[in-house]
Amino acid sequence: MIPTAYRSNSFSRTTTRAAFPLLLVLAASFVSCSGNYRRLSFNAAEKRAYIDQLESSRERKDAFFRSDVSSPLTKEQRTEFRHLNYYPPNLDLIFAVKLIKEKSPEKVGIQATGGETRPAIRYGWFEFKIDGKKLRLYAYKMTGDNSGELFIPFTDETNGEGSYSGGRYIDLEEKSSGEYTLDFNYAYSPYCACNHNYSCPIVPSENHLDVRVGAGEMKY
Repeated sequence: MIPTAYRSNSFSRTTTRAAFPLLLVLAASFVSCSGNYRRLSFNAAEKRAYIDQLESSRERKDAFFRSDVSSPLTKEQRTEFRHLNYYPPNLDLIFAVKLIKEKSPEKVGIQATGGETRPAIRYGWFEFKIDGKKLRLYAYKMTGDNSGELFIPFTDETNGEGSYSGGRYIDLEEKSSGEYTLDFNYAYSPYCACNHNYSCPIVPSENHLDVRVGAGEMKY
């Protein structure tokens, strides 16, 4: 039997939800001359605190993969596992963004690696720039998922080279304000990146970013 999950990585869901409070404070005052986004900035103390929080989150995830009964790794993999691979913290890839909601959210089907189609709702999108390019990422709500989260899968120009070939995910807890912190340092690979017995959502083609996103998890 192929294990399935809407995100296929519940650990990342919980850690992302508890992301560094500083970012939430900065994003809370979201009014940007750039329209629907702005890149967050940090002073020296904030930068150190952010990196400490990020590294602590990564250490907890490595411990989860190494020893937790819910780890996606097989018993044989866990005996040899040391840590996941990550890009260095990249503070240029943290944005305060405004969700642009669909006027009439559309029901869509997201294909999964196990062959099934998972029902979802295309809920809205985020706009931002990386390397001077205007980009868009759609946010989905998975039907039947009561987590209260937005699912943002994406592919980019690092796939198959530095990051998992199938792309990565970001999860965001839904906010009534519509204002979010989109932090690519918390982008994670699905479980099927390290264990093909899992079935994971395939990133829709509309969520390809034609830039290199050098942040978050790298190839396993």
